[in-house]
Amino acid sequence: MDVSQTPKSRQNDPKAPENTISQYQDTAYNSQNFPPQKPRREKGFLRRMMTSGKPFSFNETTDSITVYGLDKITPSEMAKIAAINQQEVYWDEQSLNGEGLTGWSQVYAIVVSITNGCLFMLLPLCYAIFLLGLFIDKGGVVDAWSDGYADIFLGITLYATLPCLLIYLHYKLLHAGYMFLAPFLRPSRIFELNRTTGMVTLFKKNKPFFTHPFIEFDCVLMSSPTQQGFLNYSLTLIHRYQNYSVGVPISGSMGANYKVIEYHRFWNMVQRYMDISQPLPDILVLEPVRQRDPTTIAYDKEHNRDPRYWRDMTDEEFKEKMDEIEKAQKNTPVTGKPIDIFEASNTMVNKKHNRNKKK
Repeated sequence: MDVSQTPKSRQNDPKAPENTISQYQDTAYNSQNFPPQKPRREKGFLRRMMTSGKPFSFNETTDSITVYGLDKITPSEMAKIAAINQQEVYWDEQSLNGEGLTGWSQVYAIVVSITNGCLFMLLPLCYAIFLLGLFIDKGGVVDAWSDGYADIFLGITLYATLPCLLIYLHYKLLHAGYMFLAPFLRPSRIFELNRTTGMVTLFKKNKPFFTHPFIEFDCVLMSSPTQQGFLNYSLTLIHRYQNYSVGVPISGSMGANYKVIEYHRFWNMVQRYMDISQPLPDILVLEPVRQRDPTTIAYDKEHNRDPRYWRDMTDEEFKEKMDEIEKAQKNTPVTGKPIDIFEASNTMVNKKHNRNKKK
């Protein structure tokens, strides 16, 4: 597919109305209506290496979610995002986006860390030593001040304290949501899973590297040992028909050190998100946009769902609910029945049968 024809997300259109309802495209993934997929190609060495992990199949989805990663955004933080009219959230009704730090972002993080160390540890110590020397000087405070201490004080304040205070203020403003103050810190795009188009895009240097339909990817749980002997995991989408040297790392938001079953739950969430025959996963970060997804609108109306179920919780109530869900899910299936994507769905078979009857 020509990536230049990939429709842009609403996130890139600041003029889009707040209550615009998404329109699904013909390429969107529908677990009830899809054409049979071609058999996998014979695996070469690179392909065998990339798919050497644990494969996760396509399944009918359940309500199962992973609480890990989702608990990082609390109701109070969602309220702050709404208060400053921030539209760019990593997950909405149109796309799930993966982003990473740029080189400048890493440099800025190091500078801020050094600044904090100087501002709250080193500089107070310097001022304490300065004041101690000023008061114990044999010539008295006035003579000591005139005898070079004034230059030391001004030097520390002008060339150390003031720059540190400016950097710290800049960091606090960014943390409050004023990202326009640092355009060089914009994150680097890694991938996009688009629900409305059914497309998966991998980015390289902030430009699309490849784009293919979601159903053409195999999901593989990759693992690698750490120096401590533990395993780090990464849930990766590998294109079934192209021999790309890279896959799409979709599990960055939840981390790399959880039980395998949690990655099953994350894959269940991703499948439900991409499946337009199913409502959006019922999670906090997606609650504000449920009113803009056609399938979810119908589902919420049928089930009389409270539109502010998650957002009206306190942070403490939210944490308790996450713990409750985690415990309850230990006795429930992670996913539903497997879907054979190499055979036509029942809907596709029925359509073909009806066409044959008309003939």
